[in-house]
Amino acid sequence: MNGSPALVTADLVRTLRHPEAPRLTVHEVLAAAMLRSVTVDRSHPHDFAIETMAPDEDCVQVKLNAAAVLRRELRRRSWKRSAVAIGTTGLDPYGLLEERYRLMPGVISALAEADTPMVVHTGSDLVLRDLSLLRLVRHAVPVTVSLTVPCLDDDLSRRADPGGSAPASRIEAVRVLAEAGLEPHVRIAPLLPCLTDATSALDELLGRLANAGAQRVSVSMLQLGAEHDGYLDWLANEHPALLRRYRSLYGRGEFVQHDYAVRLRERMTPLVRAHGLESPGGEQSGDERPADADELRARAMADAMRENQAEPALTLF
Repeated sequence: MNGSPALVTADLVRTLRHPEAPRLTVHEVLAAAMLRSVTVDRSHPHDFAIETMAPDEDCVQVKLNAAAVLRRELRRRSWKRSAVAIGTTGLDPYGLLEERYRLMPGVISALAEADTPMVVHTGSDLVLRDLSLLRLVRHAVPVTVSLTVPCLDDDLSRRADPGGSAPASRIEAVRVLAEAGLEPHVRIAPLLPCLTDATSALDELLGRLANAGAQRVSVSMLQLGAEHDGYLDWLANEHPALLRRYRSLYGRGEFVQHDYAVRLRERMTPLVRAHGLESPGGEQSGDERPADADELRARAMADAMRENQAEPALTLF
Protein backbone atom coordinates (compact mmCIF):
# COMPACT_ATOMS: atom_id res chain seq x y z
CA MET A 1 0.00 0.00 0.00
CA ASN A 2 1.39 3.41 -0.93
CA GLY A 3 -0.65 5.51 1.46
CA SER A 4 -3.13 6.65 -1.18
CA PRO A 5 -6.47 7.63 0.40
CA ALA A 6 -8.24 5.80 -2.45
CA LEU A 7 -7.00 2.51 -1.02
CA VAL A 8 -8.30 3.08 2.49
CA THR A 9 -11.23 0.75 3.21
CA ALA A 10 -13.13 3.07 5.59
CA ASP A 11 -14.16 6.73 5.47
CA LEU A 12 -10.91 8.68 5.56
CA VAL A 13 -10.63 11.65 7.92
CA ARG A 14 -6.97 12.50 7.30
CA THR A 15 -3.57 10.98 6.56
CA LEU A 16 -0.51 11.93 8.58
CA ARG A 17 2.62 10.78 10.35
CA HIS A 18 3.44 11.08 14.04
CA PRO A 19 6.81 11.84 15.69
CA GLU A 20 6.75 8.57 17.65
CA ALA A 21 6.46 6.61 14.38
CA PRO A 22 7.88 8.89 11.67
CA ARG A 23 8.07 6.19 8.98
CA LEU A 24 4.52 4.98 9.47
CA THR A 25 1.67 6.42 7.42
CA VAL A 26 -1.41 6.75 9.59
CA HIS A 27 -4.91 6.92 8.12
CA GLU A 28 -7.42 8.23 10.63
CA VAL A 29 -10.71 6.68 9.53
CA LEU A 30 -14.35 6.36 10.51
CA ALA A 31 -15.11 2.64 10.61
CA ALA A 32 -18.44 1.27 9.44
CA ALA A 33 -18.26 -1.81 11.67
CA MET A 34 -16.23 -3.19 14.56
CA LEU A 35 -17.43 -6.69 15.46
CA ARG A 36 -16.08 -9.36 13.14
CA SER A 37 -17.06 -13.01 13.21
CA VAL A 38 -14.08 -15.37 13.38
CA THR A 39 -16.02 -18.61 13.71
CA VAL A 40 -14.59 -19.94 10.44
CA ASP A 41 -11.07 -19.82 11.92
CA ARG A 42 -10.67 -23.12 13.79
CA SER A 43 -7.57 -21.87 15.61
CA HIS A 44 -9.42 -18.84 17.00
CA PRO A 45 -10.91 -19.54 20.45
CA HIS A 46 -13.69 -16.93 20.22
CA ASP A 47 -16.61 -16.19 17.96
CA PHE A 48 -15.97 -12.45 17.59
CA ALA A 49 -12.96 -10.16 17.43
CA ILE A 50 -12.43 -6.43 17.14
CA GLU A 51 -9.47 -4.28 16.25
CA THR A 52 -9.02 -0.60 17.03
CA MET A 53 -6.19 -0.27 14.52
CA ALA A 54 -5.68 -2.26 11.34
CA PRO A 55 -2.36 -2.80 9.54
CA ASP A 56 -2.04 -2.58 5.79
CA GLU A 57 1.58 -3.03 4.64
CA ASP A 58 3.38 0.20 5.58
CA CYS A 59 0.19 1.96 6.72
CA VAL A 60 -2.13 1.79 9.72
CA GLN A 61 -5.82 2.59 9.88
CA VAL A 62 -6.81 4.12 13.21
CA LYS A 63 -10.54 3.76 13.84
CA LEU A 64 -11.39 7.03 15.55
CA ASN A 65 -15.03 6.06 16.15
CA ALA A 66 -14.31 2.55 17.43
CA ALA A 67 -16.22 2.87 20.71
CA ALA A 68 -19.26 4.59 19.17
CA VAL A 69 -19.63 2.00 16.40
CA LEU A 70 -19.14 -0.85 18.86
CA ARG A 71 -21.85 0.51 21.17
CA ARG A 72 -24.25 0.66 18.24
CA GLU A 73 -23.53 -2.95 17.28
CA LEU A 74 -23.85 -4.21 20.86
CA ARG A 75 -27.30 -2.64 21.19
CA ARG A 76 -28.73 -4.90 18.49
CA ARG A 77 -31.34 -7.32 19.75
CA SER A 78 -29.53 -10.13 17.94
CA TRP A 79 -26.36 -9.69 20.01
CA LYS A 80 -25.89 -12.75 22.24
CA ARG A 81 -23.13 -11.36 24.51
CA SER A 82 -20.50 -13.71 23.12
CA ALA A 83 -16.97 -13.17 24.39
CA VAL A 84 -15.04 -10.70 22.24
CA ALA A 85 -11.29 -10.87 21.65
CA ILE A 86 -9.34 -7.64 21.24
CA GLY A 87 -5.91 -7.70 19.66
CA THR A 88 -5.87 -11.08 17.93
CA THR A 89 -6.59 -9.99 14.35
CA GLY A 90 -5.13 -6.49 14.07
CA LEU A 91 -2.39 -4.50 15.74
CA ASP A 92 -1.68 -4.64 19.45
CA PRO A 93 -4.50 -2.58 21.01
CA TYR A 94 -1.95 -1.11 23.43
CA GLY A 95 0.70 -0.51 20.81
CA LEU A 96 2.62 2.67 20.14
CA LEU A 97 -0.28 4.73 18.76
CA GLU A 98 -2.73 3.87 21.55
CA GLU A 99 -0.92 6.24 23.88
CA ARG A 100 -1.88 9.04 21.52
CA TYR A 101 -5.41 7.98 20.49
CA ARG A 102 -6.68 6.38 23.74
CA LEU A 103 -9.23 4.16 21.98
CA MET A 104 -9.22 1.28 24.45
CA PRO A 105 -10.98 2.90 27.43
CA GLY A 106 -14.04 3.55 25.27
CA VAL A 107 -13.97 0.02 23.85
CA ILE A 108 -13.67 -1.59 27.30
CA SER A 109 -16.50 0.56 28.62
CA ALA A 110 -18.75 -0.25 25.65
CA LEU A 111 -18.29 -4.00 26.13
CA ALA A 112 -18.90 -3.79 29.86
CA GLU A 113 -22.05 -1.69 29.40
CA ALA A 114 -23.39 -4.40 27.08
CA ASP A 115 -22.60 -7.23 29.53
CA THR A 116 -20.13 -8.68 27.03
CA PRO A 117 -17.09 -10.70 28.24
CA MET A 118 -13.77 -9.56 26.82
CA VAL A 119 -10.27 -10.92 26.30
CA VAL A 120 -7.54 -8.32 25.76
CA HIS A 121 -4.37 -9.53 24.02
CA THR A 122 -1.31 -7.30 24.28
CA GLY A 123 2.45 -7.28 24.54
CA SER A 124 2.61 -3.82 26.11
CA ASP A 125 2.67 -2.67 29.70
CA LEU A 126 0.58 0.31 28.56
CA VAL A 127 -2.37 -1.88 29.54
CA LEU A 128 -1.65 -0.78 33.12
CA ARG A 129 -2.83 2.71 32.17
CA ASP A 130 -6.35 1.27 32.16
CA LEU A 131 -5.92 -0.84 35.29
CA SER A 132 -8.54 1.07 37.30
CA LEU A 133 -11.09 0.66 34.52
CA LEU A 134 -10.33 -3.04 34.10
CA ARG A 135 -10.68 -3.61 37.84
CA LEU A 136 -14.02 -1.85 37.80
CA VAL A 137 -15.56 -3.65 34.82
CA ARG A 138 -14.43 -7.12 35.93
CA HIS A 139 -17.11 -6.94 38.61
CA ALA A 140 -19.71 -6.63 35.85
CA VAL A 141 -18.38 -8.98 33.13
CA PRO A 142 -15.61 -11.58 32.78
CA VAL A 143 -12.34 -9.88 31.80
CA THR A 144 -9.16 -11.67 30.76
CA VAL A 145 -5.89 -9.93 30.02
CA SER A 146 -3.49 -12.04 27.97
CA LEU A 147 0.08 -10.73 27.88
CA THR A 148 2.68 -11.98 25.44
CA VAL A 149 6.18 -12.57 26.79
CA PRO A 150 8.45 -14.02 24.09
CA CYS A 151 11.49 -14.64 26.29
CA LEU A 152 13.71 -13.04 28.93
CA ASP A 153 16.44 -11.86 26.54
CA ASP A 154 15.96 -8.18 25.63
CA ASP A 155 17.52 -8.41 22.16
CA LEU A 156 15.62 -11.53 21.12
CA SER A 157 12.40 -10.12 22.53
CA ARG A 158 12.80 -7.03 20.33
CA ARG A 159 13.34 -9.29 17.34
CA ALA A 160 10.33 -11.46 18.18
CA ASP A 161 7.95 -8.61 19.01
CA PRO A 162 9.42 -5.26 17.93
CA GLY A 163 6.46 -3.19 19.09
CA GLY A 164 6.16 -4.70 22.56
CA SER A 165 7.58 -3.74 25.94
CA ALA A 166 10.82 -5.10 27.36
CA PRO A 167 10.54 -8.52 29.03
CA ALA A 168 11.04 -7.10 32.53
CA SER A 169 8.26 -4.55 31.94
CA ARG A 170 5.89 -7.26 30.71
CA ILE A 171 6.56 -9.47 33.73
CA GLU A 172 6.03 -6.49 36.02
CA ALA A 173 2.70 -5.90 34.26
CA VAL A 174 1.78 -9.53 35.00
CA ARG A 175 2.55 -8.90 38.68
CA VAL A 176 0.48 -5.71 38.85
CA LEU A 177 -2.46 -7.31 37.04
CA ALA A 178 -2.33 -10.34 39.33
CA GLU A 179 -2.24 -8.20 42.46
CA ALA A 180 -5.28 -6.35 41.11
CA GLY A 181 -7.16 -9.66 40.92
CA LEU A 182 -7.25 -9.91 37.12
CA GLU A 183 -5.60 -13.37 36.95
CA PRO A 184 -3.48 -12.69 33.85
CA HIS A 185 -2.86 -15.31 31.21
CA VAL A 186 0.57 -15.25 29.55
CA ARG A 187 1.35 -16.34 26.02
CA ILE A 188 4.99 -17.21 25.39
CA ALA A 189 4.86 -15.87 21.87
CA PRO A 190 6.32 -16.04 19.41
CA LEU A 191 8.67 -18.80 20.49
CA LEU A 192 11.75 -18.80 18.23
CA PRO A 193 13.02 -22.29 17.39
CA CYS A 194 16.66 -22.86 18.32
CA LEU A 195 16.90 -19.41 19.94
CA THR A 196 14.38 -19.15 22.78
CA ASP A 197 13.22 -22.76 23.13
CA ALA A 198 15.99 -24.23 25.33
CA THR A 199 14.54 -26.16 28.26
CA SER A 200 16.60 -24.18 30.79
CA ALA A 201 15.46 -20.85 29.32
CA LEU A 202 11.82 -21.94 29.32
CA ASP A 203 12.10 -23.21 32.88
CA GLU A 204 13.51 -19.85 34.02
CA LEU A 205 10.81 -17.92 32.17
CA LEU A 206 8.02 -20.07 33.59
CA GLY A 207 9.45 -19.60 37.07
CA ARG A 208 9.49 -15.83 36.67
CA LEU A 209 5.91 -15.84 35.37
CA ALA A 210 4.68 -18.06 38.20
CA ASN A 211 6.36 -15.83 40.80
CA ALA A 212 4.74 -12.78 39.20
CA GLY A 213 1.30 -14.34 39.58
CA ALA A 214 0.46 -15.57 36.09
CA GLN A 215 -2.69 -17.68 36.19
CA ARG A 216 -1.78 -19.91 33.23
CA VAL A 217 0.42 -19.97 30.15
CA SER A 218 0.18 -21.01 26.53
CA VAL A 219 2.83 -21.18 23.83
CA SER A 220 2.62 -19.95 20.24
CA MET A 221 5.35 -20.77 17.76
CA LEU A 222 6.91 -18.30 15.37
CA GLN A 223 4.83 -18.04 12.19
CA LEU A 224 6.79 -16.89 9.19
CA GLY A 225 5.14 -14.59 6.67
CA ALA A 226 3.90 -11.01 6.64
CA GLU A 227 3.89 -10.56 10.42
CA HIS A 228 7.58 -11.49 10.65
CA ASP A 229 8.70 -10.34 7.23
CA GLY A 230 12.49 -10.22 7.08
CA TYR A 231 13.02 -12.70 9.91
CA LEU A 232 14.94 -15.17 7.77
CA ASP A 233 17.12 -12.36 6.43
CA TRP A 234 17.92 -11.37 10.00
CA LEU A 235 18.61 -14.99 10.86
CA ALA A 236 20.99 -15.31 7.91
CA ASN A 237 22.95 -12.28 9.13
CA GLU A 238 22.93 -12.96 12.86
CA HIS A 239 22.71 -16.77 13.08
CA PRO A 240 23.64 -18.20 9.66
CA ALA A 241 24.30 -21.66 11.10
CA LEU A 242 20.57 -21.97 11.91
CA LEU A 243 19.29 -21.42 8.38
CA ARG A 244 19.45 -25.10 7.40
CA ARG A 245 17.63 -26.07 10.58
CA TYR A 246 14.88 -23.53 9.85
CA ARG A 247 14.49 -24.86 6.31
CA SER A 248 14.00 -28.29 7.83
CA LEU A 249 11.48 -27.01 10.40
CA TYR A 250 9.43 -24.77 8.10
CA GLY A 251 10.10 -26.04 4.58
CA ARG A 252 8.47 -23.54 2.23
CA GLY A 253 5.58 -22.82 4.56
CA GLU A 254 4.76 -20.40 7.37
CA PHE A 255 4.21 -22.92 10.16
CA VAL A 256 6.67 -25.08 12.05
CA GLN A 257 6.54 -28.83 11.43
CA HIS A 258 4.13 -30.70 13.69
CA ASP A 259 6.73 -33.10 15.04
CA TYR A 260 8.66 -30.14 16.47
CA ALA A 261 5.50 -28.89 18.21
CA VAL A 262 4.89 -32.35 19.64
CA ARG A 263 8.45 -32.60 21.01
CA LEU A 264 8.19 -29.10 22.48
CA ARG A 265 4.93 -30.05 24.18
CA GLU A 266 6.57 -33.13 25.67
CA ARG A 267 9.39 -30.99 27.09
CA MET A 268 7.16 -28.23 28.39
CA THR A 269 4.35 -30.24 29.97
CA PRO A 270 6.35 -31.20 33.10
CA LEU A 271 7.74 -27.64 33.37
CA VAL A 272 4.29 -26.07 33.20
CA ARG A 273 3.01 -28.55 35.77
CA ALA A 274 5.98 -28.00 38.08
CA HIS A 275 5.38 -24.25 38.15
CA GLY A 276 1.64 -24.64 38.73
CA LEU A 277 0.64 -22.99 35.46
CA GLU A 278 -1.65 -25.66 34.02
CA SER A 279 -5.24 -24.85 33.15
CA PRO A 280 -7.64 -26.07 35.84
CA GLY A 281 -9.39 -29.21 34.61
CA GLY A 282 -12.99 -28.68 33.67
CA GLU A 283 -12.91 -24.89 33.96
CA GLN A 284 -13.31 -22.49 31.09
CA SER A 285 -10.56 -19.90 30.87
CA GLY A 286 -11.04 -16.54 29.32
CA ASP A 287 -9.40 -17.43 26.05
CA GLU A 288 -10.45 -20.95 25.15
CA ARG A 289 -13.65 -22.82 24.51
CA PRO A 290 -15.13 -24.99 27.30
CA ALA A 291 -13.04 -28.13 27.62
CA ASP A 292 -10.90 -29.70 30.28
CA ALA A 293 -7.11 -29.71 30.05
CA ASP A 294 -6.83 -33.35 28.98
CA GLU A 295 -9.34 -32.84 26.18
CA LEU A 296 -7.52 -29.77 24.92
CA ARG A 297 -4.21 -31.65 24.84
CA ALA A 298 -5.84 -34.59 23.06
CA ARG A 299 -7.24 -32.28 20.40
CA ALA A 300 -3.89 -30.58 19.93
CA MET A 301 -2.10 -33.93 19.65
CA ALA A 302 -4.62 -35.22 17.12
CA ASP A 303 -4.18 -32.09 15.02
CA ALA A 304 -0.42 -32.38 15.28
CA MET A 305 -0.38 -35.94 14.01
CA ARG A 306 -2.76 -35.33 11.13
CA GLU A 307 -0.75 -35.89 7.94
CA ASN A 308 -0.31 -33.23 5.27
CA GLN A 309 -2.24 -30.61 7.21
CA ALA A 310 -0.62 -27.18 7.13
CA GLU A 311 -2.10 -25.88 10.37
CA PRO A 312 -0.09 -24.46 13.28
CA ALA A 313 -0.27 -25.75 16.83
CA LEU A 314 -1.02 -22.28 18.15
CA THR A 315 -1.70 -23.16 21.75
CA LEU A 316 0.25 -25.98 23.33
CA PHE A 317 -1.24 -25.68 26.80
